[in-house]
Amino acid sequence: MMMMVALGITAEELSNSVKTREPEGWGGRLAGPQLSCLVMSGDAGLRQRLGAVTELSGWSGCETPASSEGLRQAVDREFQLVVVDLANPVAGNSAEAIAVAEEFASRPSTLLLVCGREDRLEDELWARQLGAFVYLPGVSTGDSLVSLFTEARKVSEQRGVNRLVKAAI
Repeated sequence: MMMMVALGITAEELSNSVKTREPEGWGGRLAGPQLSCLVMSGDAGLRQRLGAVTELSGWSGCETPASSEGLRQAVDREFQLVVVDLANPVAGNSAEAIAVAEEFASRPSTLLLVCGREDRLEDELWARQLGAFVYLPGVSTGDSLVSLFTEARKVSEQRGVNRLVKAAI
């Protein structure tokens, strides 16, 4: 997939190539997984960049609240991936970002990706104790994030399949 992006294939073409096809004869009753992402960052550029990365890596949608109110509203919804930017919290409120991250970490269907400052070991320790899927010291750009978000999507899809199998048993 990274090679496709490097060759100039658009996000629309890429997302069309990774969509789940319904098996023939199911009459449209089988829907592909709806996987959504929440980006909690006070950095508008990072929110925009990660919104594009989620689209390129096959996520169904990405919420990027820019205010504390938007963040509080997001807590009431389900997200399979939550990105927490500790270096640039929404509205500059680190305590709120940590509380929201801890809420999402307690949900078994949510993966947590934490971005912290390169010089703050405390951020990484907190993320690891919380059970974060990935900790990024500083925020990367480009193909590495696309591949990371693609892997997170695969893990989320697998978790969804496992929940369906367990519920059927």
